[in-house]
Amino acid sequence: MPNAPGPDPIQGPDPSLETERHTQITPIPISATPTPPITKPRYYYFAYGSNLSPTQMAARCHKNPSSSKPLGIASLPHWRWFINNAGFADVLPPSGLRVPNQDSESAHEIPVSGSEDTVYGVLYEMDLRDEKVLDMYEGIDVRAEDSDGQFVDVNVRPKEQGRGSYNKWFVKAEAVKWLDEHEDPETEVNALVYVDEGCVTLSDPNFEYIARMNRGIHESVQLGLPQRWVDEVIRKFIPK
Repeated sequence: MPNAPGPDPIQGPDPSLETERHTQITPIPISATPTPPITKPRYYYFAYGSNLSPTQMAARCHKNPSSSKPLGIASLPHWRWFINNAGFADVLPPSGLRVPNQDSESAHEIPVSGSEDTVYGVLYEMDLRDEKVLDMYEGIDVRAEDSDGQFVDVNVRPKEQGRGSYNKWFVKAEAVKWLDEHEDPETEVNALVYVDEGCVTLSDPNFEYIARMNRGIHESVQLGLPQRWVDEVIRKFIPK
């Protein structure tokens, strides 16, 4: 006598259902994951004096090594480069972007900066901690009063120079050359420029400054600072 049929053996899930369940899941496309935007610096530091030298920058900026890494070459159209009566490099803003002392008779004697009428410099992206160190080297008066914006917009010149050796200006600079590849290279950047508003008389450089400037010239020309501009502008003040 044949055995009576017993209960069906326990089986796993129906493979067809399993497959169907999986195929009903809509995969999330990779493109749906948002790509974080590239964070651009608030501003770059535009060096035009002895800080043209990354070697000097590395000796000064210890908080973050990237602060002394040169990123590019830029220019300030219609600004003027000169050695002031304190014996150091300085720049004079274009007419219409000056405080009264920068429109003095002695300031008007500062020559146009070469055939291009521009000032070239090296761009650095400063860690804020290193920027404070640089402020000390540049002699910034941290207790200076806020600017009233009467002559220059407060966004360009937030503070008075006070008793400091230089003041901090924030202006537009033209990016001439980037040292690393950029997917979307900027042609205009916000730049921090140290400006001595008080010493606007042409003078000779301090003796110790000559060697530091020559090092800065040599290193920045290797990065792309135009040699012709150096010969036309800086060499009027800095002997080899």
